Amino acid sequence: MQSPRVERVTEAVANAGSARPKIEILQVSKQFPAEDPARGLAVSNVSLTVGQNEFVSLLGRSGCGKTTLLNMIAGLVAPTQGQIAIDGKPVRGPGPDRGMVFQSSALFPWLTAIDNIEFGLVNRGVPKVERRRHAQDLISLVQLSGFESKYPRELSGGMQQRVAIARALALDPEILLMDEPFGALDELTRAEMQDELLAIWQKRTKTVVFVTHSISEAIFLSDRVIVMSPHPGRIREQIVIDVPRPRQRASVQFAQFYETIQRAIE
Repeated sequence: MQSPRVERVTEAVANAGSARPKIEILQVSKQFPAEDPARGLAVSNVSLTVGQNEFVSLLGRSGCGKTTLLNMIAGLVAPTQGQIAIDGKPVRGPGPDRGMVFQSSALFPWLTAIDNIEFGLVNRGVPKVERRRHAQDLISLVQLSGFESKYPRELSGGMQQRVAIARALALDPEILLMDEPFGALDELTRAEMQDELLAIWQKRTKTVVFVTHSISEAIFLSDRVIVMSPHPGRIREQIVIDVPRPRQRASVQFAQFYETIQRAIE
């Protein structure tokens, strides 16, 4: 049986091909204010490319800069040095081409599920009939039909995250950025949400950058797993998950990938 394919990040950039990648991260570092500058360096000299409609996970221990890197792609945080580009254009701030999903669903508690999904469409001035039809399609996509009029407090954690994903998809972003969206869920719900996310990704064909602490989650979801080292955050290795979906968590191949990634993290 063929061993998991491991590539250094320099090889990943060199072998990206002639087609322009969707996301380009070029020698990016992020320094936060701190008495000891070494402790404030969250990300150091990171270079990475993400292809169109690729699903890439950022994996590593706490403090390895995963969320900082994701926030820089989102335009919420500016790099101290280096550049991030989307379709060849430098990221200067947040934009409608990127949707964000956080570990906490961050839903507006005073709005129903469907009103939460419509929120961005309201701000964009989409007519009521059109935005309601679009939101209803997304309700169906995330399998929440019948829960449209429920408030967040009336929904389970998994349901709240489904609403959050639908809200992120409402403006039809080209890139979906996800910061440990299933980290607070129980194990069974988390597995169900992983299945749901893959189904949505395959139907909507988005480029996804996904932050997680879970090795098995990264293997199950990703085309590539980017392993980051902590203090400061650097890319240590990338592992190409070249196994057809749907993937069996109990398979020998899955176990091989798990062992390879665990060694990379350690």
